[in-house]
Amino acid sequence: MSRRARAETRRGRERRRGERVRRSRGTSRDTARGRILETSKQLFAQYGFDGVTVRDICREAGANLALVNYHFGDKLGLYLEVVNDAIIKIGAFNALTMDAPEGSNAEERLEHFVRTLLRLVFEERAAKESWIHKLMQHEISRPTAAAERILQVAIAPRVRYLSSVVAELLDCPVKDPRVPQCVSSVHGLCVIYLRYVQLPDAFRRMMPELMVPQPMDAETAADHVLAFSMAGIREIRVRKARTRKPPR
Repeated sequence: MSRRARAETRRGRERRRGERVRRSRGTSRDTARGRILETSKQLFAQYGFDGVTVRDICREAGANLALVNYHFGDKLGLYLEVVNDAIIKIGAFNALTMDAPEGSNAEERLEHFVRTLLRLVFEERAAKESWIHKLMQHEISRPTAAAERILQVAIAPRVRYLSSVVAELLDCPVKDPRVPQCVSSVHGLCVIYLRYVQLPDAFRRMMPELMVPQPMDAETAADHVLAFSMAGIREIRVRKARTRKPPR
């Protein structure tokens, strides 16, 4: 082999070795970034933004403090990344609840909303994504710089959709004061089941008189929520109609 050929071979080996090292370093950084992000989700969900330090996160994730600045800028940047992940998942969740078949009437859209929401709540993955609900609770009690975006992007679309359905069922404008009251009642009933499936067994044993019969599943829960909600909405609509009747 000529001297030139040997030099080309050596340079080729060095180039391939350098590429392997760069890929290895890239994978290491990506892995560290993932660990930091996943650890942040759990810690921010448990303690809130103010209850966690970057040092806490890095210690738990087994990562260097400098990597937070490298990947996220600072603690707020890291938190906003966590919030963004939560918003994406909530958006996908909302889309499923609002995806009623084309041509569905208001009652059918309400049924689709409630059944889909409760099916998602009762699925095993609900437990895996429980960090999102805990994070939202912290934002409600102690809002951060992310609160407005969470409200506008993640929560408002679901509320607006449910408001339009309820307004149609009540045969009134969306701005009618009865609409948000009914929306709160319907949504609140669904949220109760979210809390229920996350309730520790110890609490179930301590308060047996408040526990619903077992086994409880999504369809049984949805049947109750729909029956209760529709009965209330119909009564409110009838009551309003009575007040409109002219005196004899």
